[in-house]
Amino acid sequence: MKIRSTICSILFLFLVCNTFSQGAPEIEWQNTIGGSTDDLLYSVQQTSDGGYILGGSSNSDISGDKTEDNISTYDYWIIKLDASGEVEWQNNIGGTARDYPVSTQQTDDGGYILGGYSDSNLSGDKTEASIGYDYWIIKIDSIGEIVWQNTIGGSLDDYLRSLDKTTDGGYILGGISRSGISGDKTEASIGDWDYWVVKLNGSGIIEWQNTIGGHDYDDLQEIKQTTDGGYILGGFSESGISGDKTETNIGSYDYWVVKLDALGDIEWQNTIGSTEMERLQAVEETIDGGYIIGGCSKGGISADKNEAFIGGANEGDYWVLKLDALGNIEWQNTIGGSDDEILISLANIAYGGYIIGGHSHSEISGDKTEINVGSTTFTDYWVVKLNDEGDIEWQNTIGGGGYDELATVAQTTDGGFIVGGHSRSTASGDKTEPRIGAANFFDYWIVKLYPEENEPCDAAPHGLSATNITTNKAKLNWTADALKYKVQYRASTSPLWISLNATTNLKLITGLAANTTYKYRVRSQCSAILVSAWSNVAEFTT
Repeated sequence: MKIRSTICSILFLFLVCNTFSQGAPEIEWQNTIGGSTDDLLYSVQQTSDGGYILGGSSNSDISGDKTEDNISTYDYWIIKLDASGEVEWQNNIGGTARDYPVSTQQTDDGGYILGGYSDSNLSGDKTEASIGYDYWIIKIDSIGEIVWQNTIGGSLDDYLRSLDKTTDGGYILGGISRSGISGDKTEASIGDWDYWVVKLNGSGIIEWQNTIGGHDYDDLQEIKQTTDGGYILGGFSESGISGDKTETNIGSYDYWVVKLDALGDIEWQNTIGSTEMERLQAVEETIDGGYIIGGCSKGGISADKNEAFIGGANEGDYWVLKLDALGNIEWQNTIGGSDDEILISLANIAYGGYIIGGHSHSEISGDKTEINVGSTTFTDYWVVKLNDEGDIEWQNTIGGGGYDELATVAQTTDGGFIVGGHSRSTASGDKTEPRIGAANFFDYWIVKLYPEENEPCDAAPHGLSATNITTNKAKLNWTADALKYKVQYRASTSPLWISLNATTNLKLITGLAANTTYKYRVRSQCSAILVSAWSNVAEFTT
């Protein structure tokens, strides 16, 4: 599963995809945003205008970049950036206790949905009391003003971990609960902590809910709606066969993936692990209808794990697996250095492959090819690009001289990547701005990476020919070895090229004019970014 820096692999890459650099994209811009004390960034999403919405928690009063006083200890701190990373607006939202947002997404009306957990009572911006920690969902408009909110919970603690928009205009919530039947909770507790899934309509009203778990500790980390209208749940569990859990536990904690139908009923589940500890952090549906899942593992070769343990004693290595549509393992990769790595976030890449991110303590060792900027005492962002088979294509260690903890990574519409988290680093290493908060306090730190280098990915197609020519159609053929192609053709009397896509070495062109000469050309397309030069122009006559 690993890419090794050997002469053979370098030669193979050169011959098959003649790129002159497989290096990681460089930093395009970055922004350190904070006040005088702690500011913890948890989510970043690109918005429809090309900017970004940030969601995190702040303990800062008016200071630095913060324009509003904190209401209490930690509040939701929502910031809108433009496409260059500059602050457009911000809003501090909270009650008189602790409020932590974990997910912020743009809604179809141009506003935003915020999801987190809170133990604030009716106070400040909060219009409903909490009993312990409860889910706290807030809808804001396009400039950050509150439209509605809902506090959802039972008589004990309930922590929201993840939120996703649904195709019906509502929202799916996923987290963990210790509550029995009480408050908003309509089902009894099964174990110590259970997965708790809640479906809301577009106004934030509960439509249905499901408590899912075994008799021990089950921790749901992420929930996403799937293309069939159901939901995929990813987390970790120490429960054996009990309650809803149909498989025995393998190690201390295992990955536990659960697929629900559109009404929240379980369709299938899979317990995945080694004889040690695994903690799943992220899950995403893939374009083939399967799933990519990732987290961290301390396990060696045992049970479901087919690669040796690489890293440190505390957290372990990145562990990424590709599942089919029914949850069966297709491939896996253990990725790490000699110290600890914690995978936090992953996402599909539009032109194939996956981007994964977390934080790392490791120096150059194992799979890690760059030094830790903050030494092994501190963590850096560690972003890794995988191909469709899970092999490493490039990686980037990004950090300053202190703690830098990645919370999210995703591809942007220009083909680049946005990386977000929080940092205690001063201006050092990759970090170009000083820390705003006092020592030992975090700031938001957002980093935008350029798109991957736009070098030709293969020799231009050759051997162009046209066959099966009639008065209104022709089959165009060429020789090349790429996954996709861009075909352009035009009448010889017209300057305007007509563009088509092809996935094989031929393309049938229809709707042609009789007795007309056409010119055409082809280029290989390895990705949305990597393309070959155009072929020589060929022609045919109908």
